[in-house]
Amino acid sequence: MTDISPLMIGFQGTEFTNAELDFIKHANPYGLMVMRRNVTGRDQIKRLNDQFREAVGREDAVITTDQEGGRIQHLEGPDWPVYPIYEKFHKLIEKDLELAKQVIRRSSRALASDMANAGFNANCSPVLDLSFEGASAVISDRSFGENADIVAQMGEQIIAGFMESGIIPMMKHIPGHGRAMEDSHVTRPIVNASLEKLDASDFLPFKRLNDCPWAMVSHVVYAACDVMPATVSQLVVDEIIRQRIGFDGVLISDCVYMESLDGNIAERCQQVQNAGVDLVLSCHGGAKDWQQWHEKLTPLSETSLNRLKVAQGKMAAVELNVDPDPFATMDDVWNLLK
Repeated sequence: MTDISPLMIGFQGTEFTNAELDFIKHANPYGLMVMRRNVTGRDQIKRLNDQFREAVGREDAVITTDQEGGRIQHLEGPDWPVYPIYEKFHKLIEKDLELAKQVIRRSSRALASDMANAGFNANCSPVLDLSFEGASAVISDRSFGENADIVAQMGEQIIAGFMESGIIPMMKHIPGHGRAMEDSHVTRPIVNASLEKLDASDFLPFKRLNDCPWAMVSHVVYAACDVMPATVSQLVVDEIIRQRIGFDGVLISDCVYMESLDGNIAERCQQVQNAGVDLVLSCHGGAKDWQQWHEKLTPLSETSLNRLKVAQGKMAAVELNVDPDPFATMDDVWNLLK
């Protein structure tokens, strides 16, 4: 079997250059991260996704994006329904939690079916971070609130809706970004809460849903465990994520361009892999950048490949229940939320 690079690559354009295609063919990156800038319409992104899979020679190559809803919706415009951000469910949760769970399941299945129709097979979602007063606004309306039990119940429905549509869910940002006072995109947030406190709050949704196939690791420092951000901390990966939370699925880093990390991008990629995170995500770059990072990394290990195989098995075990008309479903969902 040809070695597979742990890189999940993003790029700048709406079509690949010849140099980018050459890299993809020869380096065999595990997957592709699509951003808003890469998308002009449904037909265009479907062709691009097909081209990536053809270049790596793997029909199951993972292609993903950030498609949460609201301000975090990278597939947007007339070709795509508008999906609600989590805050839109707060009133319905307070009024009727069981109905809210049914509605988020329908909405998530529609969103995932819509993605699958365009050649995606994974989504960087759901967000299982709690929301705390005074914390960084980077999470805020992307959370179901401060109640860890409700966050877990709603997250469970999103995961199920995605898997029913053939879309791999990635719960994020494990082990929890919500308590951070700063945005890890621009600086290094430090959470000083004790592990016991975090166990009973921030970690709880991830622990309840630790059978999720994939999880995205935060760039937050958990001072009770290590001075380094989770993504580059073997202590956090081993002692918190793998042991306390009990997650043994696929770990993917948050984007290595985020400024919580130190060093150049190649060094950051190395730090992520050395910490025990399976896949290294970069939302940016081009052929020359990718080559520099690729040369510093080792191919996916047997352990990581096995985790990926187990995740594929979990997906294959779910009976598909694809939404035939996401636009119509979302009209219903929005009416219920109103």
